[in-house]
Amino acid sequence: MSLKQESRPRILITGGYGFIGSHIVARLSVMKVGSIRVADLSESAHSRLPEHEFMLGNLCDEAFCRKVVRDIDVVIHTAANMGGMGCIRDENDFVIYKENHTITMNLLEACVEAGMKDFLYASSACAYPNNLQSDSTSDVSLRESDITFPPDPQGLYGLEKLNSEALLHNLPSRMNIHIVRFHNVFGPNGAWHNGREKAPAAMLRKAYAWKFLGDSSVPFEIWGTGDQRRSFLYIDDAVEGVVQSLQSGEKGPFNIGSDHSVSIKELADIALRHAGVDPSSVPFIFDLTKPVGVASRNSNNDKSSSELGWIPKTSLEEGMRRTGIWVEEEMQRILGACKDEEQKRSILMKWMSSDLVDMALEKNIVFAILLPVSSRGLGVETCLSNLRQLAQSLGETTWRDTHSLGGTRFRVKVYLVLDRDDEALYLEGTYNKARDALNDGEILDVVTLVRDDSNTPLCSLWRDCARKAWEDGCHYMLLLAEDVMFHDEGWMRKTHHQYKQFSAKHGVPLGFGCVSLTDISSSDMPTIPIIHRTHLDIFQGQVIPQGFTELYLFNLYQEYFCSAMIPSRISNTVGYQKLDLLDWTSSTVEDRGRKIEEWLRARSCQVLRRRLN
Repeated sequence: MSLKQESRPRILITGGYGFIGSHIVARLSVMKVGSIRVADLSESAHSRLPEHEFMLGNLCDEAFCRKVVRDIDVVIHTAANMGGMGCIRDENDFVIYKENHTITMNLLEACVEAGMKDFLYASSACAYPNNLQSDSTSDVSLRESDITFPPDPQGLYGLEKLNSEALLHNLPSRMNIHIVRFHNVFGPNGAWHNGREKAPAAMLRKAYAWKFLGDSSVPFEIWGTGDQRRSFLYIDDAVEGVVQSLQSGEKGPFNIGSDHSVSIKELADIALRHAGVDPSSVPFIFDLTKPVGVASRNSNNDKSSSELGWIPKTSLEEGMRRTGIWVEEEMQRILGACKDEEQKRSILMKWMSSDLVDMALEKNIVFAILLPVSSRGLGVETCLSNLRQLAQSLGETTWRDTHSLGGTRFRVKVYLVLDRDDEALYLEGTYNKARDALNDGEILDVVTLVRDDSNTPLCSLWRDCARKAWEDGCHYMLLLAEDVMFHDEGWMRKTHHQYKQFSAKHGVPLGFGCVSLTDISSSDMPTIPIIHRTHLDIFQGQVIPQGFTELYLFNLYQEYFCSAMIPSRISNTVGYQKLDLLDWTSSTVEDRGRKIEEWLRARSCQVLRRRLN
């Protein structure tokens, strides 16, 4: 196809606010080749340009894919769940494969239906066979023809890329297909910490952190022996490869990578030199327990050079210099907000090591339902019937949030509190009818807590249950009775969204505040607060002071403009019954307020507080 200005193609870039995608957007905007649309899970401030359209959504959603390809001529598909070796590892294989293949399948189906003209697919060097990349003592120059069957790619990430290539080659469509295989692309605006970064950014971060620490005894971490070899391609050259692939009309696949490899130890030395540090003065530690990938990988660019006229122009040294300037600026921005030298050193020490990403934990936000249940009063059959109705309403209103692919996924975990002497519901080691009733409604993640004293006040139960959920790593907590029913789908993601709104609007850490559902039994009162684990972080695991009720939480955060009642409805057959307050004194509230303000200031947050009567 032609990317000349007079042709004015309408171009969609998926993952256009990711690392590679954002640089493609910037390049095409400068070229003024046509209208540009970006589709991504989230918006990035540094990538947003006025010259293009942005559509926020999840490409795992078929309807969203059909929406974003409407009136588009060219798709450049860079969206993927991916990262460096802290991310592309065995434990994350199934999540990566499922999400990435779903995205590509949905997008291709939508493109075929829409009569798309051109489709460029961002594949990966991970698709090449492992058995060709096992010798770390020599360069392994990978040609496009080196992929044979049966395949042996690097993990399910590589297999998904390879399978998608095969799908594109066999697509029953008149769509022009272009496939590029990226080899270790790096540069500014990419991930540089938190586990998704690749080796160049990780080495630069550690190099500058070592320099800023000023402590020659701190070891410089390298995963593996340091002998594993890679070639690294600067982002500007990668974008040029995309442009030339589209303009060529050739299908590919084409290697888009550097043909100059170095060992990971050599890469670390380059990073240190760019940070102004002599590598010979640095103690290295080689962590053999961490994932390292293949032993050796390098790009053979004969085909890309002869058929596309593409040759990388930026040396590794120059690319590392440019990237290092950006990484140092990002680090200084964070360090500049530190309250003291102790906090600064703590951050720098954290940057001296790389993280492993657990996608199952990263993507699952757990809502803990704290559920005290008793058969006394209502009778056992009514109690069990209520539990089944609660479970059904929970399932119906959370199904989309708990089953979605891509982006954030939510999970429900019930903490069931039973009386030891309530043998109509529970007999230890024999039966648990309350749990079984929840299981009947497909609520399967249930933790049973047994109390010996059936006269324990509700506020004390809440404190104990919330602490247990907090210790278990749950993110959100809400206290319910068994006669509650949920009425509106999506209350979990809407709650999470409201907390993100608090953070964005008021500059507080994510999780600060209180969100309440709308109780149609008592619509003017925030009777069902949902609290984030941040609250328990602030108060060392205590959700409310002794004798306080759920209204306390809403009022507490209302003083910081961070309380909201969302329109997601619930109801209960008994209705809200206000608990007696044992010691709701102004001094206690003031003490909690001071604790919050100290916590906010320690995180360099501006404290805005209004006094409520």
